[in-house]
Amino acid sequence: MKIETMDIEDKRSNTIIAWAKDPSNIISVLPNVVGIENNVVKLKFTRFLLFSFEGEFVVEPSFIGSGIIEYKLTDKKRNEIKIIISTEGKSGVKLSVSYSGEKEWIVGKGLHKILKEISNGIKSELSKLPEVEQQTVGSKNFSLSLSKISSISKLIMKSKLAKTEDVTLKEGEVLSYVEGIISDFANYPLIYISGSGSSTFRLLFLNGELKGIYILKDGKDSFNEDDLNHISGEFKIHVYVGISPRIVEVLEQER
Repeated sequence: MKIETMDIEDKRSNTIIAWAKDPSNIISVLPNVVGIENNVVKLKFTRFLLFSFEGEFVVEPSFIGSGIIEYKLTDKKRNEIKIIISTEGKSGVKLSVSYSGEKEWIVGKGLHKILKEISNGIKSELSKLPEVEQQTVGSKNFSLSLSKISSISKLIMKSKLAKTEDVTLKEGEVLSYVEGIISDFANYPLIYISGSGSSTFRLLFLNGELKGIYILKDGKDSFNEDDLNHISGEFKIHVYVGISPRIVEVLEQER
């Protein structure tokens, strides 16, 4: 088996992982592609201009925990290319590409190019989100904005609906329920959670930190996190996610 690795040093590992979770992003930057049909890519590798290897690979993504993404590209002869993107704490991510199968001496020489193109795709995505701007947005509080329907509408339009469900929560259970959602979608820099029922709560998280809270109970508004412990009942839950914290800039227009 032939393997190549590369490190990308950048504190925005959550943004990188969120980008890499979309198979279309990975497929779009793969080199040596001569054909694409749904989740099947046709790859051709050459060496010394005289020797080549060509195969149709099925792309199968899998998510291992909250910080590891694995793509297996397998053809009918069970030749396999494996791409792994994993977080390295807060310092960045590690990229790994391996190949096992026939004509390894040809395909193996093309692995570094695959790494380089994935790295370029990640850096292109990060260039749209300067780190200094990410830190500026992350220092603000958006609780008041969450009380305004106009602000919520703009936030939802810029985000992606990731989950919706009906739940019954007893008093004191809301926080633990929310923690479970944050854990499930930890790869996304932006998470917005709304719960509506006999009471209403809206929560905004940026890079895992609570940056906005709004609660409506018995006709009274609250922006206090502790009050989540005092609401209960049946709730319709909606969870929205975004790959960029800059989405909250739409809330700035309402402040």
